[in-house]
Amino acid sequence: MFAEMENDDQYHVEGAKIEIAEQIYLLMQKKNVSQSDLARKLKMNRAYVSRILKGKTNFTVETLVKIGRQLEAEWDFRLAEHVAEKKRPEHFVETSWSDRIVTAKIYLMGNGNESYEEVLMGNG
Repeated sequence: MFAEMENDDQYHVEGAKIEIAEQIYLLMQKKNVSQSDLARKLKMNRAYVSRILKGKTNFTVETLVKIGRQLEAEWDFRLAEHVAEKKRPEHFVETSWSDRIVTAKIYLMGNGNESYEEVLMGNG
């Protein structure tokens, strides 16, 4: 099912909208600009800015450029070649911390036979 979704253009459109929204949101936070402030600067409805930040609307390049300029930034658009196949990791590590002990779970990825090992490591 996931492979089917990856072949759907709409899946990629939604992902791009979310990525763009996240970049705008993070820069707004960094510059301490609220949705209302940005809407006022853009002379746009606050609800429209909200939809952009939720990834719920299409927007034009013109709108993106205006947003960037109002945030004193600019977009760095690049078209990158598609990587044929993303390799699934063979393992990943999840850690949890306490005062003196670190518990690491090493997840071993397989063909439906995922497992993990807990490793205790001294911290100091």
